[in-house]
Amino acid sequence: MITQFGYKDGVLHWEEVNLKKLAQDFDTPLFVYSVDEFLGRMKAISESAGYDHLLCFSLKSNSVLALLKEAAKHGFGADVVSLGELFVAERAGFLPSKIVFSGVGKSNREIVSANEKNILLLNIESESEYSFIKRLSSEQKINFGLSFRVKFEVQLEKLHPYLGVGKKDSKFGLEENIAFSLYEDAFKSGLPVAGIHFHLGSQIKDMEIFRSASELALDFILRLKRRGINLTYVDVGGGLGLDYENLVEPSFSEYTSCFKAIADENYKIIFELGRAISAPSGILLTKIVRKKKSGGKKFFVVDAGMTEILRIPLYKAYHKIIPVEMSSKNQEQVSVVGPICENSDYIAQDIILPDLSEGDLLCILYAGAYTSTMLMNYNGRPNPAEVVIKGKDVLLARKRQNYDDLVARDL
Repeated sequence: MITQFGYKDGVLHWEEVNLKKLAQDFDTPLFVYSVDEFLGRMKAISESAGYDHLLCFSLKSNSVLALLKEAAKHGFGADVVSLGELFVAERAGFLPSKIVFSGVGKSNREIVSANEKNILLLNIESESEYSFIKRLSSEQKINFGLSFRVKFEVQLEKLHPYLGVGKKDSKFGLEENIAFSLYEDAFKSGLPVAGIHFHLGSQIKDMEIFRSASELALDFILRLKRRGINLTYVDVGGGLGLDYENLVEPSFSEYTSCFKAIADENYKIIFELGRAISAPSGILLTKIVRKKKSGGKKFFVVDAGMTEILRIPLYKAYHKIIPVEMSSKNQEQVSVVGPICENSDYIAQDIILPDLSEGDLLCILYAGAYTSTMLMNYNGRPNPAEVVIKGKDVLLARKRQNYDDLVARDL
């Protein structure tokens, strides 16, 4: 983490905030985000590029308005994948000229709305989507730039199969030959072709993968140029991986350098980064409600579970867990599990922690991405509160749901 995080007088602090007191004030489970960490990471990525670019934060990773408003205020852009996210981006204050609309299943209504709002780019994912835009152009002016999502298939690291979204057999994007023909048709039809988009997958740590994709994209772009089709933007997606276990930072400068060859050809690079910014900018505080033994195993049953951090059972993801208070008690092997009535509801399996007591607090690190955006009310569980810190200041960003909220939609 960029900002100060560690133990002070035996209690975990983030910046100047005592996390034990924070949990007492707002109860648990509790999401906590650092504005300075969030903005610091965005600025570090942007400064590392050294060429013309736009950094668009991916709202699907975190949509807390208090954080998004800071990003918008500092001139960054937004990557959205639905009309709902577009609404949130507008509410946060992002300029339409800095909003990119991605997503494999954009409805006709969403495309029309994006056009009315004059966003920067719409990344087209299918022939059907393009056909609708072409029909729409006969009725109204197309105000967004057209950009096609192209599959440049490169060999990925060993990832969870759900994370490799750039493969030819995935639902995302267009194969090269199809995309090329659509570019030609859009150009001949006088549509505002402005960019190209590619996104390989998530949790990519090998920079050679980004470099290989960059080379393939540049070859494709120059082929378009030879046909008289000149683009302005190259949206390189996101996918920069994090080391959740060892907390070793990726090199932002090495990452951004992967696309310098494209930028050197006078194209503006668009980054759609989420996890690398928001994951280390958030933590999840949870309380041990029960201790138990079963089948020779020890368990800490906590008050957070898959309803708050679904990505663990969904992707078999790992999150580092540390006690909120330092302890001199004996270390033991324990599994940290949630209260949900599913055997898949675990946070960590067979990790080493002190022999803590019921009521003690645990801190789940790197919990700022793909956590609160995936919240659910399964088992009748209200969503937790979410707070934002800046120095010693604390802001309640989202209030905790109450039980009335669980039936608010029922008629």
